[in-house]
Amino acid sequence: MKKLLIFGSVIIVLFIVTALLTNMAETQEVEDNPYGKSSLKNSTVELLDNPNYQNIITPEDLEEKLQSEESVTVYFFSPECHYCIETTPRLMPLAEELSVDIQQYNLLEFQQGWNEYNIQATPTLVHYENGEEVARIKGAAPNEQFQAFFEEHVINN
Repeated sequence: MKKLLIFGSVIIVLFIVTALLTNMAETQEVEDNPYGKSSLKNSTVELLDNPNYQNIITPEDLEEKLQSEESVTVYFFSPECHYCIETTPRLMPLAEELSVDIQQYNLLEFQQGWNEYNIQATPTLVHYENGEEVARIKGAAPNEQFQAFFEEHVINN
């Protein structure tokens, strides 16, 4: 019976140590992240070093921009959305080529954005002027549609 208790105790201790080490590794991985959060979903953590996801905006920063009536273009995405995974590598280089600054709002991490900004699907690209929405593209549009959106609503205004 003693052997069984010792064996069981060792297994429990190993399980606890493994859980602690895993938790520490996750915490270290998300330190100083652009989301300002201490823990992130794994699919978000995988994007932290991806060059196409480097212009993250937090809900507080977006609200501040809208309250101060700045013009801002926001790309609402989820790292678990297969349409976003397909769209982002096309959209971000196109925006860079056209010198359009896109703020990226992660709806997986900041789920209140679904209701606050009336997002019904991802990806969604929205342009705001004077704190008000002026244009929106919902879904994985072709590059030509994104370019026309930028030219009509962002670049020429």
